[in-house]
Amino acid sequence: MTRQNAPTFRWKLSYMGGVEYEVFDETGHYRVEIRQHSPDAYELSIANGDDVRSAWKSAVGILRRASGFSKRVDGHHSFEVPPDVVDAFNEWRMEQHLAMIANMESQPERYGVIAPDDELRKPPHLARGGDYNYEDHRWEVTHALA
Repeated sequence: MTRQNAPTFRWKLSYMGGVEYEVFDETGHYRVEIRQHSPDAYELSIANGDDVRSAWKSAVGILRRASGFSKRVDGHHSFEVPPDVVDAFNEWRMEQHLAMIANMESQPERYGVIAPDDELRKPPHLARGGDYNYEDHRWEVTHALA
């Protein structure tokens, strides 16, 4: 990114279909998370009730503040990430993906030749911003893709 004071990101960990990143922006430092895919049978079997299952299913593709990094708004925790941070995250993640492909292609002796239709070439899904709806016990999109 070339914007001054643009957010920066760093991968922290991946677990049970989710990925957590550190964010550094003009507001400070915090963590965000995104669920990459729907929960599998094992995850659903260990969920503590239907509200948790609904939350996990509805969280797929939504970039949100990680637990412990939410903000208090109107008596509830808000997990919403600002739209400009969501957009910057999508751009950064695409740059990371393209750099990974270029790195692998530059070392065919190590990684082999990557076929044009290889799954590795698929770009990451674009994240959407969202927040938790406490009445419906599910995540809702607050920043859709342009």
